[in-house]
Amino acid sequence: MTSAFLPLAKPPAMQYQPLRRFGQFSRWMVLFAIVIFAASAFTIIEYSYDFNEGKVTNSLLLGIIGFMMLIAANMGNSHQFLFSSAFWVNINFLFYIVLKTLSVSSDIPVVPLQMALLSSLLFLFGYFVGQLVWPYRPLVIHGPSEKKGATENLYTWLLFSFIFFKALNILLLLTVSDGATALDLAQATQNLGGSYLFMLPKLATASYFIIILMSYKHGLYRYTAVALTIYIVAEAVVGAARFTLVSTILIHILLYHLYVRPVRILYFIFITPPFVFIIAFFGLVRDVEIGSFKVYAETLNALVEERELIFKVFMGRMDMLPQMVDAFEWARIGQLKFEAGMSYVYAVLHAVPRNIWPDKPPLTAAYITELVNPYVFADGVNVYPSAMLEGYMNFGWLGVILIGIALAWVSRFYDRALRGGTLRIQALALMAFTFPMQLINEGIHSNIFGILIYIAAIFGVWLMAGRLIMGRAVARRLACP
Repeated sequence: MTSAFLPLAKPPAMQYQPLRRFGQFSRWMVLFAIVIFAASAFTIIEYSYDFNEGKVTNSLLLGIIGFMMLIAANMGNSHQFLFSSAFWVNINFLFYIVLKTLSVSSDIPVVPLQMALLSSLLFLFGYFVGQLVWPYRPLVIHGPSEKKGATENLYTWLLFSFIFFKALNILLLLTVSDGATALDLAQATQNLGGSYLFMLPKLATASYFIIILMSYKHGLYRYTAVALTIYIVAEAVVGAARFTLVSTILIHILLYHLYVRPVRILYFIFITPPFVFIIAFFGLVRDVEIGSFKVYAETLNALVEERELIFKVFMGRMDMLPQMVDAFEWARIGQLKFEAGMSYVYAVLHAVPRNIWPDKPPLTAAYITELVNPYVFADGVNVYPSAMLEGYMNFGWLGVILIGIALAWVSRFYDRALRGGTLRIQALALMAFTFPMQLINEGIHSNIFGILIYIAAIFGVWLMAGRLIMGRAVARRLACP
């Protein structure tokens, strides 16, 4: 039922370093940041002579990249930076802001674009300040700790949970699977009021994460971990679940990085193109029909014949910046409402059903999409508004800095949970993998915020059920690293 320990897969004894030590990675990042900030300042000086608005845009972009470098440097070294919250912040701004600006800057109004870039710059400044106020304390390995065995009851509970909740997911999908596209399916789910009901199968994912954690950390359940991974990848391919597919691969790389051998950050130069292809390919498939071999073959053929379409489709999915630009244009003419902090209050109250609170305010994404893209909103689609725009709507430019500081504070706790928590804490952290990317994109008053709270709640109930049904030994084991 379980397999023997891997010779080198001993549970690590983690401790916090008393002093932060910056390695060569951090020194290079700081040096690059200094050069980039200097270039940004020089570009502004040039603007004072020729008043070329494009140079202001370039200066803001350089400033954004400079703060991305400083945020990376604050993690101490490349090992700690890889897959950290700071890593995902950088990935988010690289694709959604920097590369998107380079691809669309000639097609959108200059001034609202510069306002969107300024909000991104201020957010990153706030995040950097938050890192300084609450510095990240790197985890170091001081040698193997005592081996923690597993109980048969734990294995039974994890496997039963995975099978039961996967079966529940299939049953739920069959009840609303009349639509041929992923959008149809999402709308049907929402219209049936089952958005939270569809979160219950996430407990299968939690069970899977605990199994692979024990496989990498303790050499247990290795064959089961391989079998479940194959199933999840196959399910993601059939369902065109691009995020599940990419995140599953990345989570395995993360665990290999933490518990087997460090992964060099330069390797991501080589694995990025396949990920870009996966996102573009399944993005096209989801718009046509999921689970159809014919559609898959036709889409693959189209991308092979027109390879430039891959990057075009990939960047087309990065729709946050154009939404921000349109919203800031409304802000310039005084048509963007001022929330005065209330959207953060509404985020906490979002779980209240609308039949109890008929006038419950819409999500930030829903409000902005209806304002700037009413036809898209009428089709049941919400476009990312960004935490930066939401911060601006609440407290102006200061609000953008404050939300950056706040997310840096939360990120500190997330990174500690992901890298040095107990099995149950690490599994919960993996369920929010890529944090805080989605909060940056959607804002705080968003579905993702409510989903995170709901998942944490049902995960807690599942843990208590495991203790009651399978015994205290299961709970004690999950409370260990």
